[in-house]
Amino acid sequence: MNQRVKAALLFCFFALCGAGVIATSISRARLPAPAARELYSVVNHQLSSLRADDFDAAYKQAASVVQQKFSRAQFEQMIRRDFACMTQAGQVEFGTVEVAGPTAMMQVYLTTTDGTARAYLYSFTAEQKDWKIDGVTPLGPQPARRLPGLHI
Repeated sequence: MNQRVKAALLFCFFALCGAGVIATSISRARLPAPAARELYSVVNHQLSSLRADDFDAAYKQAASVVQQKFSRAQFEQMIRRDFACMTQAGQVEFGTVEVAGPTAMMQVYLTTTDGTARAYLYSFTAEQKDWKIDGVTPLGPQPARRLPGLHI
């Protein structure tokens, strides 16, 4: 190959990469911020599924990143081992919600039957037209008290 052909191929490659960056940026900018109730619905659906021992439905609320990292069986094992209170939560309350483009974070408080409130930070990602849970971080046990937020 002569130098002109190599230069043309290299130019086409960089032009294609640049077009991909621009297209991705535009598509992310068009993503409307979700109403808080959309995120509440995702969490409530997953928690309802967990309380009903329907781990297949709960797994569907997880983002593709989570599904790539954990098989369905590993997901169930992780929930039962590390997040057992989610399968027994009696009351769910929501705290602040922050949305930044295709990601969002929300505080969720679960109260168990013994009155212990556990706080979690849920992170979400937009996948196609749905919001999926891509992470849950425990914030530690909280004292039993009335928590601010939406009561469901």
